[in-house]
Amino acid sequence: MNVFCSSCAAAVIALLLCRSAGAQAWLDGRVSKTEQELFQTEKELGQCPDVAGVQLVSNVGFHSGFAPAVDSPRWVQVDLGQEQPIDSVVVIPACLNGSGAYGFPSRFRIETSTDALLSEPELLVDATVEAPSSILPHFVPAGGRRARYVRFTAVALVPQPRLNSRFIFCLGELLVFSAGRNVALHAPVLAPNSVETLPTWSPKHLVDGSYALGIPSLPHASGSNGWHSRIFTKPDAESWVQVDLGAPHLLDEIRLIPAHPRDYPDRTGFGFPLRFMLEASLSEEFTEASLVFASRDADFASPGDTMVAFALSRRPVRFIRMTALKLWERSSDFVFALGELEAFEGARNVSRDAVVTASDSTSSGSWSPGFLVDGIGGAGALQEEASWLEGLSRRRLLSARREMLLGRQAAGFKQAQETTRVVAGGFAALAFGAVGFLIWRGRALRVRELEVLRQQISRDLHDEIGSNLCSIRLMAEMSTVSSHGRLPAEVLAEIRHLAEAGTESLRDMVWLLKEGAQPKIGVLLEKMRAVAGGLLVNTRWSFCAEGAPPEALAPLSFHRDVLFVLREALHNVVKHSGAESVAIEFGWSGGQAVLSVADCGRGFDPGKHAAGDGIENMHHRAGQLKGTLLLESRPDEGTRLVLKVPTP
Repeated sequence: MNVFCSSCAAAVIALLLCRSAGAQAWLDGRVSKTEQELFQTEKELGQCPDVAGVQLVSNVGFHSGFAPAVDSPRWVQVDLGQEQPIDSVVVIPACLNGSGAYGFPSRFRIETSTDALLSEPELLVDATVEAPSSILPHFVPAGGRRARYVRFTAVALVPQPRLNSRFIFCLGELLVFSAGRNVALHAPVLAPNSVETLPTWSPKHLVDGSYALGIPSLPHASGSNGWHSRIFTKPDAESWVQVDLGAPHLLDEIRLIPAHPRDYPDRTGFGFPLRFMLEASLSEEFTEASLVFASRDADFASPGDTMVAFALSRRPVRFIRMTALKLWERSSDFVFALGELEAFEGARNVSRDAVVTASDSTSSGSWSPGFLVDGIGGAGALQEEASWLEGLSRRRLLSARREMLLGRQAAGFKQAQETTRVVAGGFAALAFGAVGFLIWRGRALRVRELEVLRQQISRDLHDEIGSNLCSIRLMAEMSTVSSHGRLPAEVLAEIRHLAEAGTESLRDMVWLLKEGAQPKIGVLLEKMRAVAGGLLVNTRWSFCAEGAPPEALAPLSFHRDVLFVLREALHNVVKHSGAESVAIEFGWSGGQAVLSVADCGRGFDPGKHAAGDGIENMHHRAGQLKGTLLLESRPDEGTRLVLKVPTP
């Protein structure tokens, strides 16, 4: 029956090997390596920012002219206005309908130059796109090289949707960062071959600061929505909000971040006015204000969850005022709201925690004038734009790598399955052979164990019971000769003692045989207490078993030898020490079992007394257990015996 079960187990093991991904990885090291790379890639992806959702904007971006072939290059160029150091260039794909990138080329290059004709261009990148459908940006480091012009050339175009006979390329936004600031914002754009169909496509949309990735922010558990005007009954009511920077600053850019309150999750661009003007001034009265932007005669397209940015070219400003001329309709009423207003001097937002005043306000737990400049806007905590875009670009690369690794993993598993099928047959035969060998070896070990146990029992019978019976016989013969058959009382007492000792030894052997090959430690503890109670009838004694696990199993030989040492030690206490009390301790910790027997009897000097047979036998038992036996004693100071053996 056991052989049959083992054979079934071998067959099951072989079958599991065929189907186990872990076994396949073991058989094919490349799969294991791929899994490690995939784990590392997933870990790095978790550290990258993510896009909360694709933002559908009306000003989508730039659209090239049509070309007759895929390999007809088209380019677009941005003039930064002056030569300056460039840290990085970021290209963001266009998103027309929310389903992914629209018209992004499968191969492109980016060049910089100090002259408009790019007579001596410096190549930043010549890239083949891994996933043209991804809306995530392409971040290209520039290393601080100086340039005035940045040109993007689509080397390999893509077919126009539904018209495969002509080819195009599109971009959502092109940003050029210098000292942390986008110096391409509202810069002049040159495109010799382009399509302009407002409000969707236009070269100027390439640098308007608006793109489908949303607002540079990370999720933040805050109750801040921004600033909110009072509620109006008519859309043409006028309302304004103003920020005092505290001192004049040479501003490069003003950003307006639309509000998106949690109680209006489906209404992006909450409260952003349809018509407004933005002014900057050095005086609080705005007597000599300069107009940054105005939309008086036409509605401003809702920005949704994208920021609205305006370049100022180092203009000295202390006060910024935004005035709503046509309010946003909420629900049969009209309001003006804004999530955040940022003012940048270089790469530093100087409006953070500035003083905010307004013509009127609504204050609540989530709306307050101070929330307009608290660094929370849109989807969460506002981030430095260049770093945020770089993180998204890294997410794009890691996502592409993840897809590649998943494909390699699938191919590796398939190959490993083929390898497994070949190996499984041989493994099954090996498994059956191994099981047969283990069965034979187990039987041989059991025979050997039984033989060892038989010899040990034989030796115990000879050493203990045989020795006691022999002593009884000799004392009886000697007493018969000297007393004409009458036994003196002291001889009878000794005979009784030897008979009781032999009886106890015989009981111990019978008990051990009844408990099986691996008795529990709890059984040994019970037997140790019983032995102590039987031998120390007229002596106070205590037994402490600290840390000994009752459910642990130990070989029969361990129980026998420990019990023998305890019995012999207690015999010596009763016979020689004259002690009034005995302390027995059995500890179990650190991979070691310790038996201690201490009495307060008369003691002796071990150096002046030769070890008797009892002590020699205890040393022999300790050696059998691969342990040590220590005997400590002094005259009139008692005796302590310590047995230390490894736990089985």
